[in-house]
Amino acid sequence: MSAPVWPAGLEDSSPLPFNVWRVLHHVDGQRDIAEVARLSGMTVPDVQDRLRTAAAWVARANQRDQAVTDETADAVAQCLTAAVGPMAAVMVDEVLDDLGEQATLNALLSSLARQLSQDRVQLFARLLRERGIT
Repeated sequence: MSAPVWPAGLEDSSPLPFNVWRVLHHVDGQRDIAEVARLSGMTVPDVQDRLRTAAAWVARANQRDQAVTDETADAVAQCLTAAVGPMAAVMVDEVLDDLGEQATLNALLSSLARQLSQDRVQLFARLLRERGIT
């Protein structure tokens, strides 16, 4: 079995669930997956699952830091429309205008969330997750 490595972009300070760090703590690029599993007190499939989870978290974090494309803005507006109604497109456009050319997905979503009630934020977040946006 080959030695697992950390996903590209993962850092010591990356926020991950404890059960993922519990595995990554033992991943050093030297130990094979069976040894990582033994040290973590898990099975090999559990370790593989935690490594996939870490990679998915890193991918989402990288996505949030990328500039907002027209396609992403449209997808966000569609999710927001389902949460708040037809004013969503205007809200997205206004936030993007305020953020300027260097708008990131994270900044866009944070700005929109500040304008919503808690129940609308939860619905919006669920819709974004369903579309793979966050």
